Amino acid sequence: MIEKTKRNGTRAIIFDYDGVLADTEPLYWKTWAGLVAPYGVRLSWEDYCRLGRGRRDEHMLESLSPFASAPLRRADLEQQIEQGKQKIREWCAQKSPIDRETVQMLKELRGFRIGMVTSSDREAVESVLRAAGIDGCFAACVYGDDLHRHKPHPEPYLLMAERLGVQTGLAFEDSEAGLASARAAGFTAIPVDAPVRLPAIVQESLSRLNHC
Repeated sequence: MIEKTKRNGTRAIIFDYDGVLADTEPLYWKTWAGLVAPYGVRLSWEDYCRLGRGRRDEHMLESLSPFASAPLRRADLEQQIEQGKQKIREWCAQKSPIDRETVQMLKELRGFRIGMVTSSDREAVESVLRAAGIDGCFAACVYGDDLHRHKPHPEPYLLMAERLGVQTGLAFEDSEAGLASARAAGFTAIPVDAPVRLPAIVQESLSRLNHC
């Protein structure tokens, strides 16, 4: 069981979804690489992480347009984007992108208000949480379709703070956009280099808090 001590004031722990709770970023990279290849763009994993990780589709298209042989407009690519998202949902239904160790960690957290802040829309995430049996672990969730302004803007974390009734907390993020959003809203942002490492990173972070 993972608990907080009374010596620190942290009341909330917030998780990003893609690339933190769920190992879905490689799926998005594969989808985007296939989508922009006909436009002469060879999208490497490193380029995807640098240009689009943690961002909405509009930002991804804007970032990749200078490298394309023709304009990348969402209106022109809407059908392909939606087909790609449907394919990702099918992949996630076949094999959960959430590690069993992460599921266990979430169920064992005690003494915190747990939240999730993601740039993905509700439809892409809720069914995966339910299938993993962790949808009830979160006191509040903020989805991409809840927002007017997205990461790196602080609005996602400000909305989470309002929904949880907290002013700060720990935020686990994998992208620069997510880390910037959390920090701008007053949260302590902790980078996650791989979803498989999340339980260990959470434990290390709470151990440091307990020794402050």
